[in-house]
This record gives sequence, C-alpha cells and structure tokens, in this order.
Amino acid sequence: MREFADYISDAFVHCAMINRDGKFDIKAIYANKQIEKITNKTMDQIIGKYMTEVFPELTDSIFDWPKILCEAAMTSEHTVIEQYVNAFEKFVKFNIFGFKDDTFYITIHDLTHKREVRRLILEKDRQIEHLEKELKSRASIEPLTNLYNFQFITDCIRHSIQSYKEEGTAFCIFLLDIDDFTEFNLKYGMDTGDLVLQDIAALLSLAARKIDVVGRYGNDRFIMILNNVELDIAKIIVEKVKTEINKYDLNISKKNIQVSGALVEYRGEKLEVFIEKGEDLLKKAQAMGKGIILS
Repeated sequence: MREFADYISDAFVHCAMINRDGKFDIKAIYANKQIEKITNKTMDQIIGKYMTEVFPELTDSIFDWPKILCEAAMTSEHTVIEQYVNAFEKFVKFNIFGFKDDTFYITIHDLTHKREVRRLILEKDRQIEHLEKELKSRASIEPLTNLYNFQFITDCIRHSIQSYKEEGTAFCIFLLDIDDFTEFNLKYGMDTGDLVLQDIAALLSLAARKIDVVGRYGNDRFIMILNNVELDIAKIIVEKVKTEINKYDLNISKKNIQVSGALVEYRGEKLEVFIEKGEDLLKKAQAMGKGIILS
C-alpha cells in the first residue's frame, strides 16, 4: 500500500489504533507528503505521534475524532465521512479502510474549496447583476456590520435547500435579536448602538465556520446559516455563541447585552414557510423574557 501512497493526490495515513486509559487514540505509522497540506503539520510532527498530542484542540471538539475513525475502521470494510474538522480548519472527506491487527488506512481529501465555491460564485453573480444596474459593487454586503444583507442570505438559504434536496445535506438557521435595543439606543445614543451591532457581528463571524454564512437581518437582528449540521450539533454551536455574547461588555452599564434567539432545522419546507417558522419561534422566545433561545 505504501508504494502507491506517494503517487496519489489525497493525504494518506497508515494508522495504529491505541487504547489510552480507556479512550481511543490514533498513532500515525506512515503518511505521505500530502498530509502536510491537509493538517498544516510537518511529517516529523505527525509520524509516530498520537493524534490527540498533535492536535490538542481535539479534546475540546464537538466530535471525538479518534473514536469516530477507529470505530468506522472496525465496523466496516470501507467508510466515507465528510465533515468539517476544526483542527484542520477544513471540510474534508475521510476514506477509512483496511482494518487488520489494530491498524487501518485513511485517505483525506480537502473539500473546503468545493463547499465554498458555489457560495462565492453566487456572491459574484449578485455583484455583477447589481453592477449592471449601476448599484453598489458590493450589493451583497451590509455596510455597517460588513455582514451579508438579507437578500443575499435568502439566496444562500435557497442554495442550502438545493443541497438538502440533491444531497440530503442537513442545515439550520439561527435568528437572534438584541433585547431592548431601542431603549439602549435612546439611553446611550445611536453611535454606541452602532458599535454594539458591529461588535455582535464580529462575535458571530468569529463563531461561524468557513462553511457557515452570517448576515444582518433587520435593525438589531442577525441570522446564521449553519450548514451540514443537524439540530443537536447546531445547539452546541449556538450555545457557544450565546456564551460569547454573554461575556461581551461595553463597560457603560451594569447589564451585559442579551439576545433572544430561534434555532430551526430545515425539514423540506418552502423557503417562505421555513423563514416564517424561524420568525414565529423568535417571537415566542421574546415573549418568554430576555436571553431566551428556543429550538
């Protein structure tokens, strides 16, 4: 197998399954040079090392990748997994096969560009369309927060719906609204309010993965399209967003900014029905009090 590894374009790793204190881990026995492009690590950093040592951030990941890969190798002759891996900051395709004597093989193909390209083309198409109509060259961008505007977000939701129908790719939308923002503007002024909007936008952009989309949805409302996740995983992402916002402090009042939110998974509805479902759930969250996020 190794004699072919250096001639393929995908990253290739010969792995040993290790039990460390009752938990799965993986040791790289051999890898080709392509692994450096995928992982941003050198061969010396990878060969003979444990996966959790090379990528310590995996211990805080939503996914237990050593366990997932080992169980896939043991339970099937050939398993394909496509998922975003935070440790690599890439959306990759794993091929796991050849399990024998606690060793197995993995090939890794980077799909990040493929996942991004349709969205990028869609954005460029909209820019060209508006340029032809002598409108702003960046018609997809909302100028204050530098996030996508709702028109472009709507097109992105259409694209996610298309992926759902063609490939079965799950996705969710997360709507959030800043609580008592009108009163905040009256008390501290619109310039301070604009600063809050920009800071919340920055927090959401940092929380988003490369395959997600963040936009401004009305005055003090924002929207995130969480691609390639079902509701349970989306809840974890949203909880991290809420935690970051709760820590946000302008140092001008004793109260931190709070947001109400609604998290909805797409289930095959028409676009308008899907967005309305999110809006109705957001209204319900706001009616229950401040800082409530429903799903």
